[in-house]
Amino acid sequence: MQALQTVNKISFKNILFLTDFTEASSSAMAYAVGLARHYNAQLYPAHACDPVILTETAGVDIIQELENNSQEQLTKLAKDTGVPCIPLFARGAVEAAVPHWITEHGIDLVIMGTHGRRGLQHFLIGSVAEAIFRSATCPVLTVGPHVTRKPYHDFKVDNVLFPTDLGEHAQFAAQYALSVAQENDADLTFMHVVPLDEAFQQDRAALLENAYTRLGKIVPAEARDWCKPALVVEVGDPVKELVGYANTERPDLIVLGLPAGKKFNGHFRAGVTYNMVAQAPCPVLTVRDVVSDN
Repeated sequence: MQALQTVNKISFKNILFLTDFTEASSSAMAYAVGLARHYNAQLYPAHACDPVILTETAGVDIIQELENNSQEQLTKLAKDTGVPCIPLFARGAVEAAVPHWITEHGIDLVIMGTHGRRGLQHFLIGSVAEAIFRSATCPVLTVGPHVTRKPYHDFKVDNVLFPTDLGEHAQFAAQYALSVAQENDADLTFMHVVPLDEAFQQDRAALLENAYTRLGKIVPAEARDWCKPALVVEVGDPVKELVGYANTERPDLIVLGLPAGKKFNGHFRAGVTYNMVAQAPCPVLTVRDVVSDN
C-alpha cells in the first residue's frame, strides 16, 4: 500500500433520501437536510410503494389509494424540509428503483434509515440495505436505531472514526474521512483490528508494528499540518472491537470502505458492515471503491 499524497475535497451535489415515512426515516431526514444545507446540494426525497402484502383479491382502487397517500406524504415531506427538493416516487421495490434514480439524477450520496419492519412500507437492516450497498455506485449514509444526535441546521462533526481492514480500497474511502475531518476541523481516528487467528499464527509484536505502519501510510503528510490523526490497532474480533470502540468513544461519523467487487452473502449479518450500520451510535458512511482488488 503506497502512502496517500494529498487530500481530495469531497462535495455532494445531488442527495437521494430514501424514506418509508417511519421513525427511522425521520431520524435519517435530519441528516439529509443537514447535509443538503452544508453542501448546498439538491435533495431528492424518494419513496417506492411496493404493495407486496396486499392479497390477490385486493382491488385496483385499494392499490391506487395506497399510491396516492404515499405520494401525498412525499410531497408534504419535501415541502417541510426547507431546502430545495425534488420528490421522486416509484411503484415497486425500492431496491429496483434506487439504481435508476442514481443514474437519472446524478446522485452522489444516498441516505437512509436502517431499522423497522420489512413489509408494506418498511426497511429492514439486511435485505434492503444489502441491496442498496450492492447496487449503489455512490457512497451510502445509513442512520441506524442507536443514533440519537441529529443536526438541526447544518452538518457538523467533531470526531470521525475510520475503521479499515487495510485493503487497497482503504485509500479511496479514506479520502472521504479526511475531507470531512478537514472541513469540520474534527478529530480523526484510523483504526484496524487484527483478527485473533492472525495474531495466533504470527509474532504478535511484529504484527502490531506492521499494522501501525500500514495504517500510518493512509494518512497523507499534508494532513498532519491540520490534524493529529490517532492510530489505533487492536487484536480480537473485528465486530466486537469496532462496535465497542465506537460505543465508548462516541464518534459523530464512521466512514467504512468497501472493495468495488464486494459481494454480500449469507454471512452478511455477521460482518463488520452490517454490525456497524446496525449498532453504531452515529451515522455510517459506506464508500465503495471504484477499482476492485486483484
